[in-house]
Parts: sequence; C-alpha cells; structure tokens
Amino acid sequence: MPTNRGGSDTSVLSRRAFLVGLGGGGAALIAGCGGSTLRSSSTTATASSSATTAGSTAPTSTGQSVAQALRGAIRGRVFEPGKPGYTAAARVYNLRFEDVHPRAVARPVGAADVQSAVRVMAHRGVRVRARSGGHSYAGYSTLSDGVVIDLSELDSIVVDRRSQTARVGAGAQLIDVYNALAKAGAVLPGGSCPSVGISGVTLGGGFGLAGRRFGLTADNLVSANIVTADGRLQTVNAQTDSDLLWALKGGGGGNFGIVTEFTFNVHPLPPRATFFNVTWPWSSATEAIAAWQSWAPHTTDKITSILHLDSNNGAPTVSTAGQYLGSSAAVSGLLAPLLAVPGAALTGRVEMPYLQLQLLLAGCVGKTFAACHTVGVFPGGMLPREAFNAKSDYVAKPLPSAGRAAMVAATETPGLGALLCDSYGGAVNRVAPTATAFAHREQLFCIQYYGQGSSASWIDQAWTKMRPYVSGQAYQNYIDPTLKGWQQAYYAENLPRLEATRQRVDPDHYFSFPQAIDS
Repeated sequence: MPTNRGGSDTSVLSRRAFLVGLGGGGAALIAGCGGSTLRSSSTTATASSSATTAGSTAPTSTGQSVAQALRGAIRGRVFEPGKPGYTAAARVYNLRFEDVHPRAVARPVGAADVQSAVRVMAHRGVRVRARSGGHSYAGYSTLSDGVVIDLSELDSIVVDRRSQTARVGAGAQLIDVYNALAKAGAVLPGGSCPSVGISGVTLGGGFGLAGRRFGLTADNLVSANIVTADGRLQTVNAQTDSDLLWALKGGGGGNFGIVTEFTFNVHPLPPRATFFNVTWPWSSATEAIAAWQSWAPHTTDKITSILHLDSNNGAPTVSTAGQYLGSSAAVSGLLAPLLAVPGAALTGRVEMPYLQLQLLLAGCVGKTFAACHTVGVFPGGMLPREAFNAKSDYVAKPLPSAGRAAMVAATETPGLGALLCDSYGGAVNRVAPTATAFAHREQLFCIQYYGQGSSASWIDQAWTKMRPYVSGQAYQNYIDPTLKGWQQAYYAENLPRLEATRQRVDPDHYFSFPQAIDS
C-alpha cells in the first residue's frame, strides 16, 4: 500500500474520485489525456470528416490490396476492414473519431518493418499515419483513405545507468516508461496520462508535472531513429543531422518521418514526491488567479502546478494541483502565497515514492500495469476512452484585472469545460526559444481550453473572451483544428528553419496532413 503522509487513504480511491475530492475537476483535466502533436487546419463541422479527408491520396491500382501488400512487406499483423481484430486495431483514444476506418492497420514488430511499409505504401501512392498512443485531438493518428502504422509493438525500454540515458521504442506508453525507468532509478519528464505515447509527447514538446525541474520531454532528447519518406532508416543526433534533431524537439509529429526509437538523457529518480491541491471559494477566483500567476512560474523548480477553473455546468470552482519533488513537510510554507488568498484551503497533500505518485495521478493505484492502459486498445486495459475538444493559448505577461475577469466569466458560462493553466518557468524557460523547435520559452503559462463531449461551443466562448490578454502563441500538443495563423502560433520564429528542414527531408510532402509544415 502506498505511503500516505498528510492526506486521506487514497489507496482505495479511483483517480477521478481522488482528483474530484481535491477539487481537481476530473481525471482527464489533470492528465491532458488527449495530447497530440498533429494539427488540423480544417474548418469542417465534424471531426470525423476532417480526419477522413486529410492528406488522402488515391491509391495506385496494382491488382493487390493494400493489406496484402503490407503482409508481404512486414513482419507483424495487418488488420483490414471486416476481418477479426480490425475494429479494436483501428480505435484511437478520442471517441469523436469512432467512425474513421483506415484501409488497413499495420502493426510492425521492428524498425525495418516500418521502413518496408513506408517504401511499399509510398510506391503505391497510399498515405500513411504513424500511431503511438492515439491521443490526437484532431484524430491525426488515423485516416480513412490510407494506412495506420501502429507502433505499439516497438515498445522496448532500455536504461544505460553508466551514461544516464534510456532508449525508448516509439510505441511505448508513458506509464510503461515511468515504470521501467523507476526500476532503474531514473526519471524522464512527461505527462501524467498513462496511455499517451512517447512519440506524440516528445515530438510536440512534452510538458508535465516534472517539467519545471527537468524540462520538457523534448529537451531531454539526444538521438532518434527515423524512417523518412525516401524509405531510409537513419539515426539522427547532433553529429549526423543536427538540423533534423533540432526539428524533432518540438516540431510536431508527422512532419519529418516516422520515429521508431528515441534516446533520452534521464535523471536520478527523486526519492519522494508530494501531490498537493489548494482550493478557493469562487468568490475569491480573481484573487486566486492573481496569486497563482505571480507564484507558479517563479517558485522553486521542484514544483510544477496547474491552475484549474472548472465550469461544472454552472457551479464553477477554482483550484490548483501540482507536484513537489520533496517531502510534504515543506509544502505548506512553499504554498504560502496561495494560502493567503481569502478562503484558501490545502485540501490535499499526499507524499509517496515517485512512481507510486505517478500511478495515483494516472488512476492506476491497485491496478496491474496491463490494466493501466486504454480499454479495447491494449490487452487487459481498463481505463476508459473519452470524447473531448480543446484549444490553447500562452500568456507572456501577468493577466490584468480585466483578463482575470474574462477567465471568470468564461468559466461561469454553463457547460462541461475547464481552463487549465500549465505553469512554465524553471527549466522550461531556461532554454532559448530558438535552441529547439519548441519556441514557447518566454511564456508564464499555457492555457488549455478543455471541453468534455463532442461539442466545441464551450471552449470557443472561453477562447474568444481571452483574445485581448494572450500572447498569440499556441501549444502544438494541444490541438486546435480551426486555428488561423497556426504556423506562427505553434512555431513563431522557428518556422523558417522548420520549413527548410521539412523541404530537405520530405520534399514531396509524402507525410502530409492539413497542418503539416510547408515550405
């Protein structure tokens, strides 16, 4: 049973019940379980139609089906419509894309198989999409008129204690990465949603609750094996192709090829970690926002926190949840600026070994590691899939009173949604905006507008209210299929270099989707 210091017995609570009990607003809202690196610029009304049409190319008729061609090219299973196993193989996390049906789903067992699949499909003029965790907000890890290359079998994790690095297969999911690394006494920063794939997290940046201490997931990337559109499998590092390595650190998945393995720098495992939650009465919401934005980006790097403003369908709440890489005894003092707001309460303070806390945040306490995966997608998985929409913004200067009032007004609008503010600063902001493809280094925090269900109306009204108070940048891992000017919003001053790298490694834009980097 996990050690519990300063909080209630959480070993028997589900992740959702635990977070709601602490004012966290629900499981998906702390985890960001829909995080994605692929973006859609489509303005179509339905998500399924945009996922269906994006990047489609008419296949070349060769007298052999796509599935047959793949079976001849790769080791591993190939699933096709109407055959056993296809329905489960075609699923992605977001229920909005339940009606998207690829022409085939290929599940290679090695990098050479990915290479063969790309060669064969490119020769036939058939588009491919790589899928790691399948959490794309816009459904861009699937498509109807093309082939999904499911990387889930490429999930090996090998830690080199001497060099303090880890080689991680592109199909590994975060919960398995954390487990394997913890057994080796190591940690890699990333998100808290257990079934998100390492590829999507890394290629779009990778913010999580250890980010202010250890940086983004992408900041820890030192090498990648990638299959490019010409069918080559190459190792990319600072010596072999520094531009492409730079681009893979936040340039977004799907732009440059299919990564089959990553090598990361890893860090010594913190011996203990504390999850905390502070709540305020809604009457103190504007003061709470002011206190949090003054504190969160500047406090000790050992703390990363998320400010929640949850609509709760007309019963709004405000709280902050976070992780401190240290003992719970220090938490009250560190949170003093937040606790000084009228009505503030430290409603949760739970200290555990680091891995156990990640399991708690993932909703996996008492579950096997097989169960701590998405139901119907991973054998034995028990975590439910969800339907959601999202948009994002960055805030570079403290919100004035009018900006804070806009956040309050947006949250008071009835519906099922939330404004989730991820605190930057610390290790994230010590990297220069042009040092990696991830440009969002001079921001105080990121706002994710998260809406439960298939409707985007709640997040649209919240996003509109915040227009005068945000920096104009947006996070490429929080998909926005209707965002205008997405090139500058996602990549800012890094766009020209990304366009040049894209043109060099994929001049014919074989790896294509509506918001693929162009030149």
